[in-house]
Amino acid sequence: MKKILFALAVLLLLAACAVQQPAAPAQPSTPAEPEPTVMEQETYVPEEPETVEESMPEKRQRLAEHQSSELYQAFEKGMQLCNYKIDDVLIRAWILNMDRFRIETAVPGTRVSTVYDEEMVHSWDDRTKMGVKMKIEDLPEKEGERVAGIEIPRTPEKVMTSDVDVVCVKSTAIGEDILDVPDNVDFTDLTGVVEE
Repeated sequence: MKKILFALAVLLLLAACAVQQPAAPAQPSTPAEPEPTVMEQETYVPEEPETVEESMPEKRQRLAEHQSSELYQAFEKGMQLCNYKIDDVLIRAWILNMDRFRIETAVPGTRVSTVYDEEMVHSWDDRTKMGVKMKIEDLPEKEGERVAGIEIPRTPEKVMTSDVDVVCVKSTAIGEDILDVPDNVDFTDLTGVVEE
């Protein structure tokens, strides 16, 4: 019986050894190849986009759709907020439509506001609280006249067709209050006074 058990143990041991696979012989190590230098590496150069819009992120494209680079176009669209410069003077315009808009001119030490409201134009200096008002139809074609220290506003047509670099953005935040004229400004009424 001991011989039989011994024989069975040997057979089980041999069977277990036969199931195991021999390990692959170790390969002789070869020296590692050197890394390619910067000059040898291939550099990925992206293809140039066909249009500027393709290179803009989607959010920027959506913003660009609401921008206008022409002032007259902004007046035609309405509900625009525009920024531009004339002779290095920063000007901001809030445009409800072609007949109703506000312009603010920022110069060192003061700000001149001008409101065009269909028939009337009011222009005033926020610092001195002095201003002028007149009918839009009475605005002179020539520029540069001053009354009470305020330059006579330009005609709406001249404002709209100014040849300037401008950025205009559609804005639903523009409301009727942009046409408000302050009560604390002393306006000189120039209706029918200024001649061309």
